[in-house]
Amino acid sequence: MKRSTTSAIAVVVVVALAVVGTVAVVGLATNGANAIEVGNRTVSRESVNDELRAIADNAKLVKSQGPGTLTAADGSVKANVAAGFVMSGALQEAVIKEYLDRKGERITSADRAEGKQLFPQTFFGQFANDFPQWYNDRSRERLAAYAALTRVAGIDLQSESAPDDVARVLRPVARRSDITVDPRYGRFVLKTVDVRPYQLPAGLLPSNTNR
Repeated sequence: MKRSTTSAIAVVVVVALAVVGTVAVVGLATNGANAIEVGNRTVSRESVNDELRAIADNAKLVKSQGPGTLTAADGSVKANVAAGFVMSGALQEAVIKEYLDRKGERITSADRAEGKQLFPQTFFGQFANDFPQWYNDRSRERLAAYAALTRVAGIDLQSESAPDDVARVLRPVARRSDITVDPRYGRFVLKTVDVRPYQLPAGLLPSNTNR
């Protein structure tokens, strides 16, 4: 995979910010249990909450996006941001690992080297110095999963159709897997193999309960 695929990978892994939801996600779900289940693979609420807080606590990232989307003061992340920045990537990473298992493949050291090389040029990589080290390591590992997927599936991430191509490859695996997404964080969409925020009916206010 060439270095020029960086921007395309950023599109696959990270959905651009657009304020369409008003639900504050950080702190909404308490730790414990799972946020995502893909077959026997799980992503805990604690893991998701940690990523969301790392994003909300990155002052330079918050400032770059303007008010109303990420709020450092109260540690909140809008529902659509959570779905695009954390949940979709975490879910696709789990589905990719299921795909690799079924192909008898694995994430290699070369894939991890690729992920490490690409991370500085992704959206979050621009703010790497202001993230904790564990967050940067987790992001590189997620990119390594995408690197492995492109290597095995032959997807061209330089193509404008890359997100659709990724979904096309992962969809059969997702369909055969028992996928559950904690509704506090959004809903799973099979067609695009990602997580989307729930849209509140007109006139309803967001809930800020900690149930």
